[in-house]
Amino acid sequence: MILNIYLELRGMHAFRGKIFYPYVIDHKPRFFLSWLLYRLFKRVSLDENMKEELKQMYRQGTVVYAAKYRGYLDYLLYHFNFRRARLPYPKIAFDLNMTLFVPLTHIVNVLTSHLSFFVRNGRLPSPYQTGFYKNAIQQGTTSLIFLVDPKGFAKQFVRSEKDHLEFLLETQKEMDRPIFVVPQLVLYKMTPEKDYSNLGSLLFGFKDNPGTIRKTVLFFRHNRRAFIDFGQPLDLKAYLRSQSSSRPLHEMAAEIRQTLIESIDMQKRVILGPIMKSKHQIKQVVLMDKRITKEIEKAAHGNDKSLRQLKKKAGRYFDEIAADYNMTYIQSFLVALNWFWKKIFEGVDVDMAGLAKVREWARKGTLIYVPSHKSHIDYLILNYVLLSNHLHVPRVAAGTNLAFWPMGHIFRQCGAFFIRRSFKGEKLYSEVLSRYIKALLEEGHPIQFFIEGGRSRNGKLTLPKTGFLSILLNAHREGFCKDLIFVPASIIYDRIMEEKSYLKEIGGDPKERENFRQMIRARRLLKRRYGKIYVRFHDPFSLNEYLSQTDLPVKGIRRNLASHLGQSINAISLVTPLSLIATAILANHRRGFHLSELAETTDILLRFLTRYEIPLAATLSDPSKAVKETLSLLINWKVIDFLEDAEGEGEIFYYVDEEKKLELEYHKNSIIHFFIPHSFVAISLLSGSEEAKSPESIIADYAFLKNLFKNEFIFDDNEGIQEKVISVIEYFHDSAFLFQSEENGGYKITKLGFDNLPIWAALAKTFLESYW
Repeated sequence: MILNIYLELRGMHAFRGKIFYPYVIDHKPRFFLSWLLYRLFKRVSLDENMKEELKQMYRQGTVVYAAKYRGYLDYLLYHFNFRRARLPYPKIAFDLNMTLFVPLTHIVNVLTSHLSFFVRNGRLPSPYQTGFYKNAIQQGTTSLIFLVDPKGFAKQFVRSEKDHLEFLLETQKEMDRPIFVVPQLVLYKMTPEKDYSNLGSLLFGFKDNPGTIRKTVLFFRHNRRAFIDFGQPLDLKAYLRSQSSSRPLHEMAAEIRQTLIESIDMQKRVILGPIMKSKHQIKQVVLMDKRITKEIEKAAHGNDKSLRQLKKKAGRYFDEIAADYNMTYIQSFLVALNWFWKKIFEGVDVDMAGLAKVREWARKGTLIYVPSHKSHIDYLILNYVLLSNHLHVPRVAAGTNLAFWPMGHIFRQCGAFFIRRSFKGEKLYSEVLSRYIKALLEEGHPIQFFIEGGRSRNGKLTLPKTGFLSILLNAHREGFCKDLIFVPASIIYDRIMEEKSYLKEIGGDPKERENFRQMIRARRLLKRRYGKIYVRFHDPFSLNEYLSQTDLPVKGIRRNLASHLGQSINAISLVTPLSLIATAILANHRRGFHLSELAETTDILLRFLTRYEIPLAATLSDPSKAVKETLSLLINWKVIDFLEDAEGEGEIFYYVDEEKKLELEYHKNSIIHFFIPHSFVAISLLSGSEEAKSPESIIADYAFLKNLFKNEFIFDDNEGIQEKVISVIEYFHDSAFLFQSEENGGYKITKLGFDNLPIWAALAKTFLESYW
């Protein structure tokens, strides 16, 4: 009676209609707290590709984030970062008491409303039983649940309350709008997890679920690199539709929990890579393999001394090959590369949409990156892009020519493993190398290799090699990996750092061997600017799916897959202003040109590229500006010179010295594959004495040229010659370069065609000259 009077005096019976809970953060922090949180969380980044999807889900239904483990710091981080980014941010954390982080007035409201409820009911209010959580979800309030929560489970078990996911399923049944459960994780450190623990893990919690002390230390040490990522969202409404109406909710909740946890763990593997074994552990796996021990015993011929020597040799082979992955080296190298790119390049232009697809496919299998190879820095560029965008850095197949001190040690620590150019007859070396690659795939490590083998010296993609691909296919066939996801990539440079050495090699000079002295001499490269770097990704594809669509024998599969990878790289090769202008000059203005003439030729080529939806650099959206800027750049590089009219009235005449044309050839060759079919047809149309060229004659000429250059260009063997020729003729017909005679069905060239077809024919001129 006395307590009731006291509550009336305090006005606490006003809370009978509304109960406050300590699980809610929905206030704008005060000035000091706002400043502190901004300082703490401002460097934390999140997956940009999910922003629009999160907003879309929020418009359509209720967003519920799902973290694997409960944590105060994680909730604060999600709440304030998403709020600052204008994303749906969690206002409620299920069963997580946030009393220390809410305003005093809210604490008072919680205490008084709970006390009032207790007086009236003899127990404290439950947010499940009072409908607090249910109303919040039905009203679209963004929330946060925890999938692995021992404290929460104990409370639910004692109070007979529903599991979070079971509760959400029950609530979804009463809602028209969907509930989207979005798995998420926050990583404070990008170091791969190891498969062994130490004393620190026992005392302060394992890295997968660090204790309060460890998590706090991790945050304050690594908050600048902290990253929030998301797994695959789950639509509960769609999920319920797919289930039997008689299936128990607790079974569905258990299945969903496992799916969400697997999604979070998989996303962690995408960023951190698989749980990592030490180099010594991998060495044991490789050297104890039955095939290697059998090969050693076979070569020893029963001689114990030879057996010991061969075992030592196998160990030396492993040490010669194997990477020694070290995240400290990688992060330090990233800092150095950041400085390096800014020093000599004008930026790295990355296909972010393509990279987002790579991230999605990384959840499905082991990634195999297959980039083009034009420079020694290709693998540095690709790894830099992946690491900067929170994707695990692959192990990189490198030639032993890069194993010189000290770079060999640094590259090895950054994930490179080294392969000899040739090991014919070295059966034991071949077995050790093959088993090492299989061990990497077995552990789930992504791999990067160059399908061309060595670097391209002339700018175009060289014919694919199948040696390394054979090892990968054998590993897949022998069950060392469930699937391989191939990621073709193209790396395009405005200017190659090794350009001068390539030109010397093309001129007949021997290739210089890479060594420390050469690296020291390369300091002069830092004084130059090399324009932009462009990185593009083809749609990844599954080896399992690829194999399901073919019935070729193993050798045929290897050859076709290599060709498919080469075609994929070519398909995404970006046309830059430099490559386009170089192509225009060499096709129509080898002796010189005025600006207006170059602009006209460029426009002809651009219309062709646009018609076939060939990828263009953004700067080509303004062709006139691109032509002028590129011309200025080539003049600065002393590739192009010019003559001004003495009276200053006429147009400036530009020309290229004969010895500088090879530099332009290099840039032209990077996109030559787009023009080759049309060049072959143009050559056919312009050759011969017939007044009208028959379709059969054009097809025969095309077939001859394709066969002649079969070792020069990568052709699509699945595309018929007749279909290709007809397609090209249609383009030339639409461009008014030719018309079909009514008399014999042959094709005659128009006046416009005589003006323009030589441009197309000239594109293959240097290759014809070198073959004839």
